[in-house]
Amino acid sequence: MKLVPIGNDATRFRARIDDLDMPVRRIFNLDRLLDAVRTRTMGLAAPHGWDDPREDLAALCMLDGSRLSPPRPQQQQLADFLAPAWAQCWSSNPGSDTLLRAYSRVDRDPKTQKNRDRAFEGVTVTTTVRHLLAAAEAWHADGADCHVVVGRVEYLPDSEIGQRIVNACNGAEGPGFFRSVQGRADGLMWKRDYFAHEQEVRLLIIARAWPKDAPVPPFREVRIDPDLLFREISFDPRLNAAEVREREAEFRAAGFGGPFRLDTSYQKILHLLEMRRTWDGP
Repeated sequence: MKLVPIGNDATRFRARIDDLDMPVRRIFNLDRLLDAVRTRTMGLAAPHGWDDPREDLAALCMLDGSRLSPPRPQQQQLADFLAPAWAQCWSSNPGSDTLLRAYSRVDRDPKTQKNRDRAFEGVTVTTTVRHLLAAAEAWHADGADCHVVVGRVEYLPDSEIGQRIVNACNGAEGPGFFRSVQGRADGLMWKRDYFAHEQEVRLLIIARAWPKDAPVPPFREVRIDPDLLFREISFDPRLNAAEVREREAEFRAAGFGGPFRLDTSYQKILHLLEMRRTWDGP
């Protein structure tokens, strides 16, 4: 594999994804998604702000050359080789109660039967890898200051993630492996298997040039066309029908023209059983 230096022209990659039309989903916070539709922008977060403190393990490593001949007396941070990056988490999971409850909270008022915890309510958005990569064309038009990678996360034991970093640093490219687009992206898509249920597909943007002493902002906003990127929107299935209609009206007022899908995961279903023999009464 020919490694692409991060300073080269902007590129778009996919990693460990064969089908560009594979659907991926993300549960956005309701009010943040409304803001994204209104402003036609979407935020990606820097690794230092992610919930898992062991993410971007390469940024937490020191290079120890004390056993070399001749030895290198000073340790160096592997972080010195890492370009700033920002990411957004999507999932190939078709839907699960575990993910729903992790990213959306509904607390029903016993009188109104409406959700009284809107601040933590989530909305499921579906798109495809192809549409995520297509959106990157607009970001490149904004100055092409970043590479874009969409890849399937690999879930590994902690020890294996560490060993992969050791192997890369002692390989042909040395720590410079992480100065390549593929190397930086790989390091950001190795995740401990504690989170394997997420089936994560990660959208990454990696800065091509960044002043060494400049602070890395916790978020990067990218512009989007919500009607093109968001293939469909569905609301928390624990909401009642009136609330769903209210949410749909809010999104239409914000400018969303795409389709909504009714999530029936929490609807009761009455089953009519065809009897082929008589039965005794209760």
